Amino acid sequence: MPTPTVSCPIHGAQGVGLVCVHIARAIDHGDRVGFFWSPPTDTARPDAWCALCEESFVADDEASRASWVTRADFKVFCARCWDEAKSICGSVENV
Repeated sequence: MPTPTVSCPIHGAQGVGLVCVHIARAIDHGDRVGFFWSPPTDTARPDAWCALCEESFVADDEASRASWVTRADFKVFCARCWDEAKSICGSVENV
């Protein structure tokens, strides 16, 4: 199965990565909100989320994890934008 791609207005055709809405907003202002990511998936970059979402994830029980995904409100980023977001938002140890 081919890796999903997106047409980024800055980087052109790239592989996909998902980031939480807080990271998506933070990169515009250079805010260091933390950067956690999942194990590798079938996309170019794994799903990523901020420290606030990480705290919520850890506090939730397994039954609440579906609502966590909704609250994180993941956005599609191209792989290069994902890499930039990781650099800008403050990389932390992988979970």
